[in-house]
This record gives sequence, structure tokens and C-alpha cells, in this order.
Amino acid sequence: MTAVQVTIVRAVGLWGFALAVSLLGGTVWLLRRRFGPFRAEVLSLLRSRHPDIAMVRETPEGAILRVAGVEVRLEVVSLYRRWRGRARPDAVDGLAGAIRADLPPIRPPALTSVRPHLLPLIKPQSFIALYDHYPSAFRLAVRRFAEGLAIVYAAEAVHQITYVTGAMLEAWGLPADQLHAIALANLRRRTAHLLEELGGPQTVYEHLDGFEAARILVPELVTPPALQPALAAIPHEHLLLIAAADEAPRLAREAAAAHQGAKFPLSPAVFQLGEGSLAPLVLS
Repeated sequence: MTAVQVTIVRAVGLWGFALAVSLLGGTVWLLRRRFGPFRAEVLSLLRSRHPDIAMVRETPEGAILRVAGVEVRLEVVSLYRRWRGRARPDAVDGLAGAIRADLPPIRPPALTSVRPHLLPLIKPQSFIALYDHYPSAFRLAVRRFAEGLAIVYAAEAVHQITYVTGAMLEAWGLPADQLHAIALANLRRRTAHLLEELGGPQTVYEHLDGFEAARILVPELVTPPALQPALAAIPHEHLLLIAAADEAPRLAREAAAAHQGAKFPLSPAVFQLGEGSLAPLVLS
């Protein structure tokens, strides 16, 4: 082979290598371009269809999720290949089920450390039903409140809450009634401090600290003295409305309007509560 032939062969080899690298680079670029929307769609479906699965942050490969107080790393890259780039709702539902089923056993913190941070929350039955898909140790400690609504309990920490489960109560040796009493006492203390900042009881509590609707459980604190006994409405988790007993029609209209389209809806109903009542009278 002459020197000229060798040069031509080398040139052709280098050109072929360059072409292969270029094609590979183009494929990677195309995959990244398609993977981004795919990942966004998977995470959007998880958020909208499974509100018990919280997003901590996104990662290049997927996301870090918080499920029943446990941080889980979700790798979406493998799903992209397996699902052929299509994020179907039924596949995402199956993914959510697999995440829940694979959670490690619960290791509840010591009761003494969480006792001051236990608080009640009002949740719709649809939210509580999500936990029926968890292993039994992860199912929530629940107390009935009103039609379609229930009281759950959470230990609040910085920028997160952990829901109290039946397994936690068992580990703590804590009866459900005592849990409720502790949570209400904490809510009363927290509410007393809030009312000091607000200048006393109000008729509208909205987007204050995340426990607005739960304060329907302490009406003796949040109701202006001139209105007692009063009516109350909790259209969504971050709104509590108080009104005089003769203002039911107006309160019902406001509650219905606020409930419609709310991100975390509860009920459009108007309630009549007595002190410490856990069985509110539904007026509308």
C-alpha cells in the first residue's frame, strides 16, 4: 500500500469515526430533548393524581420525592425507555403503587420529641382513601368529623409535616383519644399566639400557617365574642369563615364560591358548632 493509499484510508477512517460521534451526539441531544417533557409529564401526573406523594426537588434523572415522611429517589430515565417515551396515567398510577409498596418499615420518633408538634388537620375522605393503597403500617390515624371529612394528625417540622399513623400510635402506646387531646391543646396554644398577632378573633382566617380550616375545632377561640354562637365554613384547607347565626345564606354563597376550583377543597357546607364539637350540625 502506497503512502497516498494509507493517507486516504486513514482519512476515511477518521471521517467515519467523526460521523459516528456526530450521530451519537445527535441521538443524545434528541433523547435529552424528548426526555425533558417526558419527565415533566410524569411528575405532573404524580402531583395531580397522587397528592400524598410530595415533590422535594427535581434531579437530572428524575426527582426526590417524600412519601409518608420518607425521601425516595425516583429515576425516570429507565421509565423513558420502558414506556417508550409515553407517560400514560395508568402507568403512573402503577408507579405510585410500586413506590408505596417499597417503603421501608416505619421507625417512629420518640413521642417526647414530637408531642409539642402534634396538630390536627381536616382532610377530605378522598385524601384518606389514598392511604388504603399503602401497607397497613402507613395508614393514617383518623377521627370522623363531618360528612366527607375527617380529622387526621400531623407532626410539624421545618417545611414539612409527617402524618401520624396507626403504627405510630401503637409504638407510642398512645390511645386515639389522648392523641386528639394533645393535638387540640397544641392547636389552642398556637391559635392564642396567632390571635395576639391578629389583634383578636376574626371572621376570616386565610393562608396564615396551614392550619386555618383545623381551627373550626376550637370555635371558642376563633369566634368573635359578639357572634357566639356562630356559623362556620371551611371551603378549603387554608380558609375558615365565621359568620353570625342569621347570615347563613351569605356564608353559604361565599363558601360555595371559595370551594369551587380550590386547590385543596374541603366542603361548601355551613356548620353550626358548639364548643369542642366533633359532630357539627350541617345547615346547608
